[in-house]
Amino acid sequence: MPPSYEIIPWCIASAYLLWVFAFGATVGSFLNVVAYRLPLGLNLVTPPSRCPQCETKLTWRENIPVLGWILLRGRCRFCKSPISVEYPLVEFVVGLLFAMAFAMWFMTPSLLPLMGADPEMWKPEWAEAGFKRAWPMFFLMLALIGSLVAATLVDAKTFTIPLGIPWFMMLLGLVVHPLYAALYPGPISRPLFPPHDWTIPTGDWTLGTGQVLVSGRTLAGIALGGTIGVVLSNVLLKVGLMPRSFADYEEWEAGVIAEEEARKSGSKTEDAAASSPEDGESSPPASLALKRAIYLTAPAISLMFVGFAIGLRTGHALPASFIGAALGLLIGLPLRSLAGGGPTGESGANENEEPVWAMYPHARREMIREVLFVAPAIALAWIGALLLSPGTTPAEPLPLWIEALVGSVLGCLIGGGVVWAIRIGGSLAFGKEAMGMGDVHLMAGVGAILGCADPTIAFFIAPALGIGWAMLSLLSSSLFKRAGSALPYGPHLAAATVFIVLFKPMIESGLGVILGRAINLP
Repeated sequence: MPPSYEIIPWCIASAYLLWVFAFGATVGSFLNVVAYRLPLGLNLVTPPSRCPQCETKLTWRENIPVLGWILLRGRCRFCKSPISVEYPLVEFVVGLLFAMAFAMWFMTPSLLPLMGADPEMWKPEWAEAGFKRAWPMFFLMLALIGSLVAATLVDAKTFTIPLGIPWFMMLLGLVVHPLYAALYPGPISRPLFPPHDWTIPTGDWTLGTGQVLVSGRTLAGIALGGTIGVVLSNVLLKVGLMPRSFADYEEWEAGVIAEEEARKSGSKTEDAAASSPEDGESSPPASLALKRAIYLTAPAISLMFVGFAIGLRTGHALPASFIGAALGLLIGLPLRSLAGGGPTGESGANENEEPVWAMYPHARREMIREVLFVAPAIALAWIGALLLSPGTTPAEPLPLWIEALVGSVLGCLIGGGVVWAIRIGGSLAFGKEAMGMGDVHLMAGVGAILGCADPTIAFFIAPALGIGWAMLSLLSSSLFKRAGSALPYGPHLAAATVFIVLFKPMIESGLGVILGRAINLP
């Protein structure tokens, strides 16, 4: 048995780890409320939690995360109706993610050596400063993970991402980063978190040789101009001087539904029984989901590796990989429809139809409107870059809090812009809405917290996770049941982001082995 002086640090570290897990499980309990109430437009705070069957107000004993469900044996204490296993599962997963982040980044002594892993390898640069120095960034990461879990729960059930979730992420990133930089305790020296000026990419963008690719002041001009452009477009949209995209969609969808109901009026009773909300909506077979996932994402993965191979010869492996994956996604969008699957998961005459939203006939027209919306941001970002560029004369670095704000703004603009570019390009090319605006806002929120590099990388990891999820669904029943056979991209984006947050050093190490040199992603 180890001496007592070795046991005490382990007991203290384990107590911290248990506290972080309990905190995460509590957050997971709140996320269950968010996932249920937010799509319905209900208040997240009031009324207090109640049993959905007997509507009895729950006490603190029923609300204990994970343990409450186990002690109740999965049934309401009052009316004995079953409680979905989704609730304790979400609480456990969020608690586990929070605890995993703490154990990998800050737990001392660390559990990683017991598993044969080097603790220093798994730490992001900012975590090397220690918990006392980097705790605001740690809680920002926890808020990001929680927000992504909430977005996944809602998107998997409803095929939509409530804008309140990514807006919350944007607000956190845009406030915490500059505030943290401005109020940082202790002497300020550059860089605070080597090898970067801040916890996200800031300052000058340089090549491996040290040559400045884009100066920090130029990036500040891009961020300022792009932000003014987005605000201007929203003002023009608000006052009616700019057309809103998909403004007539609800009216069109109502007409399509009315026509479908009229066509099915001869078998109204059977159809009503098949689609009754009480019985739950049918979901596509797992084999169909796998088929659609492969058709959509296989070209992206294939061309990503082709781009990577070409990029190795030119010295631009990562950009070439991103370009290949983007082209693959554009190819996969029309291929996805070949998998079939009716709009309500039914068999019969509509077997080869797309979901209702994918049959909207004016997608190209609406993309022109969205191009008009982003045009001021692009133009003003270019003007801002020209005005603030230092030219050939080296300029003094900006205050750190401004650099942190610029890094967060650029992450927001680039993270959402990459997805928006794929949405616009795919929709213009194939005449169908390629991706939802919820995905655009989601990655903009991710970028506000992680900077511009991570959401871009996550976007191109997501296709592989899409195929993996579809293959997994062949082996087990799906937790979420919903109509339609389309594959939501939001949960895969969220999973890819969490993967990068927790395992980015592993990605860097793998790329280093492949490329034969050290890789340090921004």
